[in-house]
Amino acid sequence: MVEKCWAVKTKNDPMVIPSYETISFTLPTMESWEDLLSGKEPGWVYLSDGNPTLAALETLLAKLQGTETCWVTSTGKSAIAATLLALLQKDDHLILLKEGYKSTRLFSEGILQKFGVDITMVGIDELDSLASLIKPGKTRVIMLESPTNPMTRVIDLKKCVAIAKEHNIHTILDNSCAGFHQHGDVPVDVIVHSLSKFASGVGDVMGGAVMGSKELVKQIKNANVWNSDVLASDSALQIWKSMQTYELRTTRQSQNALAIARFLEAHPQVERVLYPGLASHPDHGIAKTQMKDFGCVIAFDVAGGEKAMRKVLNSLNCFNIAFGTGFTQSIANPAWLFYARSFPEAQEGKSAINHNTIRLSVGIEPEAELLADLEQALA
Repeated sequence: MVEKCWAVKTKNDPMVIPSYETISFTLPTMESWEDLLSGKEPGWVYLSDGNPTLAALETLLAKLQGTETCWVTSTGKSAIAATLLALLQKDDHLILLKEGYKSTRLFSEGILQKFGVDITMVGIDELDSLASLIKPGKTRVIMLESPTNPMTRVIDLKKCVAIAKEHNIHTILDNSCAGFHQHGDVPVDVIVHSLSKFASGVGDVMGGAVMGSKELVKQIKNANVWNSDVLASDSALQIWKSMQTYELRTTRQSQNALAIARFLEAHPQVERVLYPGLASHPDHGIAKTQMKDFGCVIAFDVAGGEKAMRKVLNSLNCFNIAFGTGFTQSIANPAWLFYARSFPEAQEGKSAINHNTIRLSVGIEPEAELLADLEQALA
């Protein structure tokens, strides 16, 4: 017979949280189960509802972001989908940013519209007309993102949220490219993150987070109970470990990115640079007042068109050609191929993604090495 009392009781606490590799939890009596299920006593029931490893990560993330609570999911995409599915229903109206995350738009147009949700797309440079896009009694959600990926546009979050609150509309902020240390003072209803980015840090684990008030996060989680979207315990533990170096990594990445952006802006083989930390960025003013640092993503256009852009990408050594953001390893990719080919209008306006646009996600490598790599590739 397997001994039920397997846990060793000591006065010590582990410095690293354990990974609870179990689906189900046990209690010794019917009475103890009644106390747990009625809410009289705390405890754990089944992995789809949570476990101590996931709870430790959720507590850590909520504290850093400054929200009441957090629910972790298997991917960033699932965090976005779960939130939109919980807050929208047939005949509701959703407002989305044209420059927002590609997968958010694909899900909204491919799934939500299919089930009767009306969608309006608005460009960042059109946000002065946001109030006029609201359909009274119909608009339920405004989905925001700042900075955007891949073109690093920054929006006045407090202004957008104030308009939404006037009309009793939920706001969702995709905060993945800003990070958990930013925008905690913005009164959005829900913040979503891809944990595959800054949280994981090295690009080895996928995960997502839904953050906000206890009441609203519980509503979103309960609405998605049948999806059984669960972050694995070992993945939660890996992310928790990575978060111990979060501040060190993000500080180094933003410092490297600012140095690279300044270098690129002065380079004769570069036509345009978009990075919120540059005075030339169209949203630099609001970025200075709204952000603690300017992140690790840079977009720039190579002089000479697509042919020259391909040569630069193929000549890089320190930068990997790959998807991903927020990794300790630096990444470069062709922005049109990776992010915009599904949306022809992406080549319009200040946020235009051109065929010669490269998007960088800057890592923690020595600044001099990254600058030298870009110098030789542009040469």
